[in-house]
Amino acid sequence: MSARDHIVRWYFERDFERADFDFDDYLVDAIVQTTGKNIMSSELYADVHSDMLWDSLKIQIADELNRGLYPTFSQVAPGVKRLFWHAKFLPHDISKGERHRRTRLLSRNQVTKSIRELDYRQFEALCVLACRLSGASRYTLTPHSDEFGIDFFAVIPSVGKSHVFNGGGGPIRIVGQSKMHSAQVARDYVVKLTAAVTSVQQRSEDVRTLIPNWFVRESGPIVGWFVAHNGLHSGAQDYANSFGIIHSDSRDLAEIITMSRAWQPSEGVNAPVKLMRKEITEILSQ
Repeated sequence: MSARDHIVRWYFERDFERADFDFDDYLVDAIVQTTGKNIMSSELYADVHSDMLWDSLKIQIADELNRGLYPTFSQVAPGVKRLFWHAKFLPHDISKGERHRRTRLLSRNQVTKSIRELDYRQFEALCVLACRLSGASRYTLTPHSDEFGIDFFAVIPSVGKSHVFNGGGGPIRIVGQSKMHSAQVARDYVVKLTAAVTSVQQRSEDVRTLIPNWFVRESGPIVGWFVAHNGLHSGAQDYANSFGIIHSDSRDLAEIITMSRAWQPSEGVNAPVKLMRKEITEILSQ
């Protein structure tokens, strides 16, 4: 990850005191904390690269919206480098439901930080939890093995607006793999999952003992879900998109947990973190 990416990421993973502020108000702090430069060098870096970093941040804002994530910054004021932090930006005409959703967002960064503390097996269990919180009726964490590249199975209802795509042919059957890598995941791992999905679809002998009976009894489509802590390389993303593999990162998982009805904002900002840790422990003990 480049220095630019680290600096921009800093904005998306920080809790701010104010609902709106100028981008440059925090830029030197972001540079110091992500690059290790001293204050003088960071000020010089900010003077030279501010516009470039601002453009990169706006690209990330658009990416959040394209991915369906709840936005970190709800507005970028035109013509100026001004940000509105969505979690605390509460217009006078905001609905009660929207106010509650934005209150939930105050926990998302806490969940994101807690995910970084997980080991690879806990991360696999977290993906199972994400399936459950997404409405899965059945789910299984597989025994640890890199042989087939399958870490979990799940059955999740489809939500299309017609009978054809609304569970009429059965729910979506998920064949999942997760990687708690510190860097973006390469294409070869996605190729391996694609092959594993094909083996499951064909009930090949090499994976048959791994497939739960309840998974076989369902009749919906079988798709792969690759969850990479820091996402996929661009080539891996292209391959996943070409072969119908759903792909997500830890920010997607944090979003699922943060917006889950399994906890309530009245329980406090750390409630979803406690829920996550508790549920991971239970999944691993099953």
